[in-house]
Amino acid sequence: MTEKGPSIPKKLLAKPGIQIFLFICTLMYVVSPIDIIPDVMPVIGWLDDAAVFIAEIASFIIYLKETRRRHTEKTRQQGEGN
Repeated sequence: MTEKGPSIPKKLLAKPGIQIFLFICTLMYVVSPIDIIPDVMPVIGWLDDAAVFIAEIASFIIYLKETRRRHTEKTRQQGEGN
């Protein structure tokens, strides 16, 4: 089994500008009174906000893993180059 490189979405999520954009969009959605399910409905109304927030956290974790992987590869290549 061969190891595949990162997929296009992971490459896209690994960019800091995209992470900042997603974070701002997440904050706007969570704070905004306009939701898919209105916040007037106590528990159910907050579930869509929680889902968006959890998706942003997952996206940030992918970003951190991809950044760490690239840093490890760069350090490994520098170590082999000496």
